[in-house]
Amino acid sequence: DIDADDAWDITTGGVTTEGDTIVVCVIDDGIDLSHSDWGDNVWTNYAEIPGNGLDDDGNGYIDDHMGWNTDDNNNDISGGSWGGGHGSPVSGIVGAKGNNNNGVSGVNWDVKIMTVVGGGNEAEAIAAYSYPLTMRKLYEQTGGTKGAYVVSTNASWGVDYGQASSAPLWCAMYDSLGKYGILSAGATANINLDIDANGDLPTSCPSDFLISVTNMNRSDVKVTSAGYGATTIDIGAFGEDAYTIEKGGTYGGFGGTSGATPHVAGAIALMHAVPCAQFAQLAKSNPSLGAMLIKEYMMIGVDSNSSLSGITTSEGRLNLNKALLEIQNRCGTFDCIEPMLLKADTIKATDVWVSWQSGAMASSYEVDIKEQG
Repeated sequence: DIDADDAWDITTGGVTTEGDTIVVCVIDDGIDLSHSDWGDNVWTNYAEIPGNGLDDDGNGYIDDHMGWNTDDNNNDISGGSWGGGHGSPVSGIVGAKGNNNNGVSGVNWDVKIMTVVGGGNEAEAIAAYSYPLTMRKLYEQTGGTKGAYVVSTNASWGVDYGQASSAPLWCAMYDSLGKYGILSAGATANINLDIDANGDLPTSCPSDFLISVTNMNRSDVKVTSAGYGATTIDIGAFGEDAYTIEKGGTYGGFGGTSGATPHVAGAIALMHAVPCAQFAQLAKSNPSLGAMLIKEYMMIGVDSNSSLSGITTSEGRLNLNKALLEIQNRCGTFDCIEPMLLKADTIKATDVWVSWQSGAMASSYEVDIKEQG
């Protein structure tokens, strides 16, 4: 139970208080566009005229009216005859239309789901992530007339035993996305594996803008066949026995870390919809800080869980309502934000170099330093 019913009393998603339409980019094998339970939650690029063979919005992609297929370098987001079997249930967890007297609800009743077909090795991952990054950049550059207000991406795929040191450009992509306010949710391995020691991609990537997710069962216990790591895996979320959209107009069970991770990607989007104008303004004026605050509040708002203790950074499982309350209860205080990403290095006998990311509205900080121990 992630207390979704209580969270939906705060917001059901859709737009920020600044009027920005919230978008989640699901990178997977495609989406079944014919399913009846999307409602109007599938993202559309209205600055692109479909089928005219032109790059109308100048983003470098031709006819990307509803997303992009980086595998085939075209606009077929269905993924072809074999596509959508995995991406459709993932997208359904993020944002199947809610309160429409039909089927299921995603974490968000209202959200726009951007589909990118792709992912895999380092080159394929970079190509896939480049699309939402391009669209968020374009949104900022044009004042929202083009592009998309992408706030999160979802990768329910990866490379078991993959090493971050072997994929530096892939891992660096999360920092690039984070600079523009995009947090990325990544599924860890469906193996009982210590990721700290053995590696996994993307969940061993060290970026502060990646949230690594492991899988919980309906008894609120970490699934044995799911990765863990005290420094690499951030949070648990329910994946096993999730019930969601299936390709072909039906519904069914879905599981693994693939099912856990879109709960987190969807939660990021819902947090952006909390009715707090001050936070929405901060997230636009300082996107990377806004993204880091979202991550911090999600980690603070977990339900502590003994099966995650000592093997994840948060030691807890996602609680949607608590995550939203962390923003709602702070509304009115965002002019004085604690330093984010505080680091101390170049430590000498009498001095130390301390750096942090400042809050958008803070003019100065007072910092106290003491010797460790």
